[in-house]
Amino acid sequence: MIGLLQGLIEWLPISSQGQLVLLMIALLGAEPADAVSLSVYVHVGTGLAALIYFRRDVSGILRSETEPERRLLRFLTLTTVVTGVIGLPLFLFTRTASIYGEALLGLTGVALISTGVVERSARQRGYRAVETVSRGEAFLLGVVQGFSAVPGVSRSGITTSTLLFRGLSGEEALRISFLMSIPAVFAAATGLAVVEGAPPLDLRLIVAVAASFLSALFSMELLLRLARRVRFWSLCMVLGVLALLPSIIYLL
Repeated sequence: MIGLLQGLIEWLPISSQGQLVLLMIALLGAEPADAVSLSVYVHVGTGLAALIYFRRDVSGILRSETEPERRLLRFLTLTTVVTGVIGLPLFLFTRTASIYGEALLGLTGVALISTGVVERSARQRGYRAVETVSRGEAFLLGVVQGFSAVPGVSRSGITTSTLLFRGLSGEEALRISFLMSIPAVFAAATGLAVVEGAPPLDLRLIVAVAASFLSALFSMELLLRLARRVRFWSLCMVLGVLALLPSIIYLL
């Protein structure tokens, strides 16, 4: 169940990590620190799904035969390094203090709704290509992605919103956000294994990662199809309201 949920909501702006942590604590009786660590490893399934789905893009980036591919490689390298520098201390603090950023989910919702308004007007001005993203913007995106180490902060939500605010199209913003997740996910799992030791490869973990992989592959394809077929600003509005729902329910 944990892996299935992770794959289905990874690409939505509702913080899959935050939801998994709360689920494992409330329903499975897991210790907060253990729940946070397990949520990191389950993300490996979604990372594999993105790697398989974008295998041609990844292959081209690794070969770097063209200038756009080399720029994208430099972009992903910089964002991943900055994500690690920002995300690791936040993750260790969160794991130790058992602080969860569910309240920050509402900010993601507001950001996405605002992005929808910006996106609607951006259609009249045209879009930027990812190759035009500067090092400063790549650094900013790394910082933004690093904050998703706090459970409750949606990685896909904040990175996609930032890319849209920087002038990329909806479909391209999703694509780049998904590509950014690949090195970030594997780096996070590797870093955690180094810090606290490799997790035991029991059947529960293997099944959870496999379920995460399969459900993520399906949900990612569905979201990209929606981005192609509907006006992306309206999709941002819907996702923003979805992200705000937990905060609204909590206030009620």
